[in-house]
Amino acid sequence: MSSSDTSIGQDAAGANTFNPQNVDLDTADPATIICYLNRGENEYDGRLGARVSALFVILIVSTALTFFPVVATRVKRVKIPLYVYLFARYFGAGVIVATAFIQ
Repeated sequence: MSSSDTSIGQDAAGANTFNPQNVDLDTADPATIICYLNRGENEYDGRLGARVSALFVILIVSTALTFFPVVATRVKRVKIPLYVYLFARYFGAGVIVATAFIQ
């Protein structure tokens, strides 16, 4: 570390710290910059169980709603008005077409 390197400073305990606001990429030590970038924080809070369970909830709900039109037309005991069925079918088709345009 050279004395002209102003991106390196010292904290209250006397340890060398990296100052990202005052970086000259021509004179800064690349190892110091990489160490600073690897030390960065992310927003993950450790709730892995909630994330995994959310995947299964999405899987089950989307499967049930995907098979709803098939069940509504083949099972005669399920009395769905024609207009409700057509609205749901065309709304689903519109969501698929809109997604295709966005992609």
